[in-house]
Amino acid sequence: MDSKLILITAVIIVSGCSQLPSNGNQGTTSEPQQVSGKGLEVTEFRVSDQTMSPGQTVNVELTLKNYHREEIDIGNIALFNLGLLESSDKSCEPQEIGSAEQGIYPVMECSWRLTAPSEDQIGGFEQRQSTISANIPYDSVLQNYQPMTVKFLPLEEINSTSKQAMSFSNGEVGVNMEVETPIPLEQQKAMSFQVSKEGSGRINGSYEFEYSPSSVFIEEECPSSDDPVIRDSLDFSCTIQAEGTQEVERNLFFTVRYKYIKAPSTGITIVNN
Repeated sequence: MDSKLILITAVIIVSGCSQLPSNGNQGTTSEPQQVSGKGLEVTEFRVSDQTMSPGQTVNVELTLKNYHREEIDIGNIALFNLGLLESSDKSCEPQEIGSAEQGIYPVMECSWRLTAPSEDQIGGFEQRQSTISANIPYDSVLQNYQPMTVKFLPLEEINSTSKQAMSFSNGEVGVNMEVETPIPLEQQKAMSFQVSKEGSGRINGSYEFEYSPSSVFIEEECPSSDDPVIRDSLDFSCTIQAEGTQEVERNLFFTVRYKYIKAPSTGITIVNN
């Protein structure tokens, strides 16, 4: 039962900073990784009793914690792979999950009632094992909250260049941005991007890309979307340019919007006593 979107595993990315010395074109400067959190995390998915008798009813509990700083739209959360088990309608509290703010991570709790089949439905089996899953689709977003600051200089003032890079992730998707700096004023320069799927969930549909500021990124030279269905990692470039005659610095931001689906599982055994 596929829905729209994605979900996160509990992957923790620790921010770090590495500096390599500039040495002509050989040096690389990496800015600190920008970590927006762990996305939407499944902190609990369990049944109240993993061994059921015919006709018995148990509770299924799902707890989500949101580390996203932006509002996310969660689609219809549903159980699947139920087999002979019968499920009640879900109950979620609250109905919508808020965004993370100043160390506060909103929680949503959902529950169902599962009823095991009768002895007649089970047949002559002594026991039956089943793995039930929850389909959790949602709209997600990743962006660098601290800018990638790039320097532009008059061509005659540039004696050497080095690669400048920034990486950031939310446990669902990771991004690496890289460009050779400083960049000559009035000249176009290609900035390379790598967008990679991370975590145990899956991307449903295409990535949508946004670049800021528009005065630096040349819109017609920058892809607005791409489809990651076949590949877990996308590589592309985008052209940037700054006008002027004197040294300037520009703060660059990149945003990826996408649909993500998580599908945690748990086991149940039906015992025919």
